[in-house]
Amino acid sequence: MNGALNWIFFGCLMSFVFLNCNQNNANQEGVPIIINKPDTVALTKFWEHPIPNLELPMGMISLSAEECGRCHIEVYKEWKMSTHAHAWTDLQYQAELEKNDGLFICINCHLPLQNQQEEIVSGIIDGDYFQPIKEPNPMFDEKLQHEGVTCLGCHYNEGSVIGGNPSVQPPHSHRVDREYLSERLCLSCHNAAEQISDELICTFETGDEWKAGPFSKVGVNCIGCHMPEVERQLVTGPETKTGFRHYFPGSGIPKVKGAKVEMLTGYSYRPAELKETYTQGEKLDLSLQVRNDFAGHKVPTGDPERFFMIRFFLKNKNGEQVFEKDFKIGEEWEWYPIAKKLSENNIPPAESSTFSTEYLLTTDEDLIWEILVSKHRISKESLQYHHLEGIYPDSIIVYQKTIEVNIE
Repeated sequence: MNGALNWIFFGCLMSFVFLNCNQNNANQEGVPIIINKPDTVALTKFWEHPIPNLELPMGMISLSAEECGRCHIEVYKEWKMSTHAHAWTDLQYQAELEKNDGLFICINCHLPLQNQQEEIVSGIIDGDYFQPIKEPNPMFDEKLQHEGVTCLGCHYNEGSVIGGNPSVQPPHSHRVDREYLSERLCLSCHNAAEQISDELICTFETGDEWKAGPFSKVGVNCIGCHMPEVERQLVTGPETKTGFRHYFPGSGIPKVKGAKVEMLTGYSYRPAELKETYTQGEKLDLSLQVRNDFAGHKVPTGDPERFFMIRFFLKNKNGEQVFEKDFKIGEEWEWYPIAKKLSENNIPPAESSTFSTEYLLTTDEDLIWEILVSKHRISKESLQYHHLEGIYPDSIIVYQKTIEVNIE
């Protein structure tokens, strides 16, 4: 009997609790309110994660590129002048990062090691990248952070320093893995495309451009152009071996004013052949063929803000400008309310575009046709928006030519 009374009492108690809970989660009419708790979404895409916190590889006293440079002297010197070394400190990148509240997925390619990041992100709330689940990183190294894409960002995997030369016997842990150091490693950052939010999109499609083009079909990959082979001392000592340059030549636009960088030329230029003489009243046809002869991807590529400007000028014998025509090679985007590409005329590998205009000769005075081609990392408007005028290198001239126009 006592057992039955206990069960009756327990049932009444649970009914009271249930009714009370429903009263607390009900509207004024007593209708229960369903409370949706946020869902945690795991990070599954390759670019959503940095390389997990590293312990020191055996035989090393630091994870820093500076430590690597004690033996790999020439490689370290080259890396210091590269865009990889400036991946974190780059002023344009920092301005964009601040504008987007330090969005964590915009960090992983610029700081590939978890040790370089102040916080560890384990997931996002309701699939929103702007609501990351974070905790302090106990192994954060601020000095290492300033090295951007540091040596071990590429040369570390599964507990070992990764190299490509089997004849090297270094004092630290070492494993030869040329497949790991192939173009697949490059594409883990240089082929990331995702719509992050309505107004924010990551659109780096260099890898897809390379795969679709002729270079990939004949076995020429990123390394073949951006890390030229060289015979030299890989470490201190008299012995020379075959290695690779580490300045990663590219656009040729430095990240820091006055810095020396190496440039790769993608385009070749062919101006129209003019007649020996023209007459007053005749139309002068001006054109420039631009061909992507040397790059294995589109030019420009990567950041959609990059572009080329082609400018035609006609000047008289006194240097006075009588005509100007400008052309742009690049992408046009609408960023608000939803980011979308409006147009693109980037030139694919082994293809060309011709930029043309005409001018009516209204005088018998000889003219000079000037052609000026410049390469740009960022527009003047964006430069001003980020307050980077005068302190950040934004462009370089890559082609200039003057041609006489003889008029009778």
